[in-house]
Amino acid sequence: MKRLSGADAFMLAMETSRAYMHTFKIAIIDPSTDPDGWSFEKYFKDAESRVHTVPMFRWKVVDAPLGLQYWVDDPDFDLHYHLRRVACPPPADHRALCEFMSAVYSYQLDRDRPLWMQWVVEGLEGGRVALVMMVHHAYVDGVGAAWLLQQFYQPRAGVTPASIPEWHPAPLPSYLTRLGWALRDLPAVLLGNLPKAVLGIMRKIRLERSLARAGKPHPSAAMMPLTPINRVVSAGRTFVCDTLPLEKFKRVSKGMDYTINDVFSTCAAGAVRRLLQDMGHDVDAAPLVAGTPFGGKRPEGMEGLGNYATADFSWLHSEIADPRQRIAAMHAANDAMKAHLKAVREAGADINAVIQILPPWAVKFLRRAIHRQQGRVGFFGNVALSNVPGPKESLYLDRWKVANWFSTGMIMDGTTLNMTMWTYAGEVSLCMMIDRDVLEDGWILFNYFVEELDALAALVPPDAVPQESA
Repeated sequence: MKRLSGADAFMLAMETSRAYMHTFKIAIIDPSTDPDGWSFEKYFKDAESRVHTVPMFRWKVVDAPLGLQYWVDDPDFDLHYHLRRVACPPPADHRALCEFMSAVYSYQLDRDRPLWMQWVVEGLEGGRVALVMMVHHAYVDGVGAAWLLQQFYQPRAGVTPASIPEWHPAPLPSYLTRLGWALRDLPAVLLGNLPKAVLGIMRKIRLERSLARAGKPHPSAAMMPLTPINRVVSAGRTFVCDTLPLEKFKRVSKGMDYTINDVFSTCAAGAVRRLLQDMGHDVDAAPLVAGTPFGGKRPEGMEGLGNYATADFSWLHSEIADPRQRIAAMHAANDAMKAHLKAVREAGADINAVIQILPPWAVKFLRRAIHRQQGRVGFFGNVALSNVPGPKESLYLDRWKVANWFSTGMIMDGTTLNMTMWTYAGEVSLCMMIDRDVLEDGWILFNYFVEELDALAALVPPDAVPQESA
């Protein structure tokens, strides 16, 4: 039994029949590294032998009185339910896989079972197999998911679990048992979080007023301009992903003396600019507001569990056409966001601290208030941007190599576009999750991003970065 933190419970309470709060974790398996090739039966047995390395995969959520929720072992856990074997629709190329993933993302996870599902997609080009997993954000944030990735998979081929511990789940707790848990835990929850959050909020108000008086107001969701991509989410999703060379990002970063995150956000701003132009929006009027999650400090023993991330906002300079001027502006915006986040954390008022004290009814009230704004306000501003460093070396599942790894979060009312970048084994894995009613062909936006990256790379002289240090 583990109590959900306020941030974990927030992820459950924000979910609706259209706003799904699960994330995508996608491993592309190359079976050619195993002399025996691919076998679903072998994979199932291997997954069965490794599921204990990710204990939350056998946890379901139960409600308790007084607004608290708990993770408990599911006595009816059945791996057969969570692993679904399918064949990729023709022509079974990467685009067909993305179309399949767009469709399955809209499945809502069953609250009566552990909140994850994996489609094992066979028949891909080159004999590859995609392990397409949906995991509810209530379990873990992006940093924790990266840690779990390296527990389930291994840095060298042929590693199998030395032993499989026995698992004997207890019966589901009765109402009286859950009431006892709530009466025991609620005082600590309130006393441990409420005073710090209230004090932090007061300090944050003073900080924001100080910035406003100095003529440097920090962007927020309330400042986002209304655009065609900001609306209430529909039930459908468009999802596209592919790999890009990390070396190109490094070349621009080193050649222009900016960070890789500056390169990413500059390309994202340029791609969104072009998409909004296609939609007839006045892109030169004002910058957009981008929301970015940041990893938080994790208590010992919680490396792969719980939500400890926070978030902050920055200006997204889609109003600047010239890529050289845009990357300079994005660098300044990203630096300002980092400084603001540091000040907010020191005040103890980052969004994670505030969410810890919100009861489920208050979260639902917030969700409905955002919905009523019809896209004028989004929890992550106009666009959600995320940049997560992943493993530098290739990982393996037994003798099968993980050729690519993709991961993305969700979209919500107001914020209907999520662009996530992971680095994995010397490549950039770029994912875009979009509301289907906003953009049906996600490759349009993806290709705009690639063209913006090429435009930045063209600004770097050939001899600006020595090949050996690129």
